[in-house]
Amino acid sequence: MTAHETNESPQEQSREQRKRQGSDAESGGDAQATRTHLSVAGLRTRGWTAGMVRQLLGEPDLLRVNPHFQAAPRIRLYCVGRIEAAERSEEFRAVSAAAARRSAAARVAARRRRREVLARIAAEPAVEYTEAHPVLAQEGERQLSERESGPPPE
Repeated sequence: MTAHETNESPQEQSREQRKRQGSDAESGGDAQATRTHLSVAGLRTRGWTAGMVRQLLGEPDLLRVNPHFQAAPRIRLYCVGRIEAAERSEEFRAVSAAAARRSAAARVAARRRRREVLARIAAEPAVEYTEAHPVLAQEGERQLSERESGPPPE
């Protein structure tokens, strides 16, 4: 469990983790069951987009200092209960389906553009370097011969 997924400070969290590790080993419990808040990163793993977070959850329940980089923006934390309630709503299903359609369409478009670019590259005639830039070709040949045989005598 990371610091941005709880409502504890990093120091409190490490103490809690040590306690849980001892009790989890004894009881076979799951540390994730105690999670009270999720960050935007945690929401992304559940399939949420930034727009969905703004539209369905609005303002965060907690703001915490980033434990990895103090100067970074504060981490926005959302209550798991609110998240689960939103995920059960019909609005979430509609917004999630629309996001999935957009994502699939973007993937298809990216593949199509890639195929088009590769086809254009394959259709381009091979230009011989010496034909296009004879002066550069001579300089390139001189540098190559220097590398192979050493610098010319002075």
